[in-house]
Amino acid sequence: MKIVPYEEKYKQDFIDMNKEWISAMFEIEGQDENEFDDIDHYLKNGGQIFFALDDQDAVMATCMIAPREDGDWEIMKFAARGMYTGTGAGSACLKACIDYAKEKQIPHLIIVSNRKCTHAIHLYRKFGFQEMPVDREKFPFERADIAFEMSL
Repeated sequence: MKIVPYEEKYKQDFIDMNKEWISAMFEIEGQDENEFDDIDHYLKNGGQIFFALDDQDAVMATCMIAPREDGDWEIMKFAARGMYTGTGAGSACLKACIDYAKEKQIPHLIIVSNRKCTHAIHLYRKFGFQEMPVDREKFPFERADIAFEMSL
């Protein structure tokens, strides 16, 4: 397994993997579509998407880190292909995002999730994220019922 930064050839994998997990547990919301449509905007503003690739260069997992308009940085759109769940691919992508934030001297990160996403929540806590209140104005997703932050 190797971790690589965003390349255009992986864009559809990023979108498809995230739509797959969201639609399996929830409904795709307008904000999701906005984020998928604005990938280039997030990247131009300093964000990054990391991909875990297997030995045949197939995408196993992905995670995006991006600046928000209010100045905060968010870990967002974090997904693993079902067959790769539990392989460490998701953890490696999350770690790549955290390392990227440290390199850019970003003071803290936020994540918004849902309590049904038990594997992801376990991973966030394992990496040192601390639970915080969900700001409904800042995070308009209906599914958002838990939030985390990490000081770097």
